[in-house]
Amino acid sequence: MKENINVDVLIKGGTILTVDQKHRVIQDGAITITGDSISGIYSSDEIPQELEAGIVIQADGKVILPGLINAHSHLAMTLFRGFVEDLVLQQWLERVWKYEFSVLDDKAVRAGSKLALVEMIKNGITCAHDMYWHFEQTMEAAEEFGFRLLSGPPITGLGDQAFDEMFAQARKTLAWLDSLEFVYPIIQAHSTYTTTPKMMHTVREFKEEYGITFTTHASENQAEVETVLEQYQQTPIHLLASYDLLDESTLLAHCVILDDEEIELLAETGTHVVHCPESNLKIGSGIAPIAAMLEKGINVCIGTDGAASNNDLDILGELRTAALLQKGSNRNPELLTTKQALEMGTINGAKAYRLEKDLGSLEKGKKADLVIMNFDKPHLTPVHNPAANLIYSSGKSDVETVFINGKLQLENGHLTAIDEEQIMAEVRSISEKFV
Repeated sequence: MKENINVDVLIKGGTILTVDQKHRVIQDGAITITGDSISGIYSSDEIPQELEAGIVIQADGKVILPGLINAHSHLAMTLFRGFVEDLVLQQWLERVWKYEFSVLDDKAVRAGSKLALVEMIKNGITCAHDMYWHFEQTMEAAEEFGFRLLSGPPITGLGDQAFDEMFAQARKTLAWLDSLEFVYPIIQAHSTYTTTPKMMHTVREFKEEYGITFTTHASENQAEVETVLEQYQQTPIHLLASYDLLDESTLLAHCVILDDEEIELLAETGTHVVHCPESNLKIGSGIAPIAAMLEKGINVCIGTDGAASNNDLDILGELRTAALLQKGSNRNPELLTTKQALEMGTINGAKAYRLEKDLGSLEKGKKADLVIMNFDKPHLTPVHNPAANLIYSSGKSDVETVFINGKLQLENGHLTAIDEEQIMAEVRSISEKFV
């Protein structure tokens, strides 16, 4: 007589989009979760008879996919949603910076970050990057909620923090992050036009010393490129190369204004790119040459940017926009395929932050970060191609269930342990200061 196999969760009956190396799609599949990890992936007829589960979720008519990864954002910018509209990037930044320096404090950032985490969990996002002020508050909020966060000390010449003080604080933060479970440490700089060469050389030293990923904004619009050219006689991409900051542990946000030589340089160095299509469109920055980057083998992932420039945190929407933009702007429907779009929202983000051993696909032994979407709806019927339905027909309202680290965070569309009404009330109160 065989012994029972005990698991915490059994999800069965759905279609599994694994996003593994073979891109397996398992119809009528099953996934088991034990502790914080995926302990098994089966077709329905392979489920061991001895299996006993604490929780059984019937997923007929549903699609199971890896948790979505938001590879670039400024989470507490939810506080500025709808506040800075119809401005080009430089004017937009000046208005935002004015209020960031005069209104933001620990309490405001914590509330805005919690609101962002609520929104993202309900949208199927299980891991996100953050670059913002009072960043410790966002880290603590992520730890409290059990949400995966990619963050670290932001290096910038904005504000009045002295150089030595800034990097002393960075060391202190990186040491503290060792004690956190859900926050993955990175080093980040705002941009080449808001930092000094001394800052960037020290960033490189930190990156090498701590063995962590580096990220920054780069070539977001034409005005930025011209500003950096005037100041340094190099484009942002070539300036970063001169700092020796282009390699496989660097992730550049936006990269809208690139020439062929710069695309080749990013490909040769293994530098990753995070595409933020809706923010780039809304601020009028342009359309990044993503198809050309993919053709050269650059790893491209997806990000929402902040809710002040987007104005939401919706990766499914970003993926649809990204695919349509490349097809339409290049007049070629074969560009940015459904498979590539799905990878951009999952495994590519994990690769960019060097977390692909744990995140980004549904495979035995990886962390149990997954999303169940209800496809039993008119706008998702029929399902000839579940990945195509996901990218082009589904929306955030179709997200039904979310697990992060094996914990049920969203059940039937409702958060299991977070009081979203209280968080929204606090943010409304804080937003009254923005006039």
